[in-house]
Amino acid sequence: MKEGKKSSETQETILIAARQIFAQKGLAGARMQEIADSAGINKALLHYYYRSKDKLFEQVFEEAFKQIVRPLGAFLADNSELFQKIRNICRLYHEVLIEYPFIPNFVINEINSDPTRILKLLDAEGVLEGMENTALQISEAVKSGIIRSIDSRELILNIISLSVFPFAARPIAQELLYKDINMDKMLNERADCVSDFIIKSIKI
Repeated sequence: MKEGKKSSETQETILIAARQIFAQKGLAGARMQEIADSAGINKALLHYYYRSKDKLFEQVFEEAFKQIVRPLGAFLADNSELFQKIRNICRLYHEVLIEYPFIPNFVINEINSDPTRILKLLDAEGVLEGMENTALQISEAVKSGIIRSIDSRELILNIISLSVFPFAARPIAQELLYKDINMDKMLNERADCVSDFIIKSIKI
């Protein structure tokens, strides 16, 4: 039991180190020796748990990507009234990104190098199918005179961009815009600000 616990702890230590290195350097730039050094273990032990950098990256990336794509899947599958649905997704993204602030840069890095991996994971999480349902809901809201005419893709992209970008650009935003403000406090309040902004921009 103790050996199993030790093995689990070692794997988690490796994954924490790998997330940080891969987020900074991507798959191509990361080195197994660097990950081993960051984890405080030797390279041989790292290879015992993960035979190759590709295998380690695959596990780390899929875990990270699912954390950020699941809120999108939840948003698309949500049958709530549209405005409430928008509030729900903004809060979900906020909760995920506060806990996993490294994810946006990690995912953006990989989107630029291998978009096919992203598309497969989106499909596996039901996002592509859910897009059709949400597009229909938005179209019905337009017909009912609840919101202005807007392309559903534009609305979804606005939600994702406004929710994710401040976390991806945090170092620059801190320096240029929020030098004298507590950035954590600002981000904590941002979820409802974003949903209010989006709803006001589409509401008739």
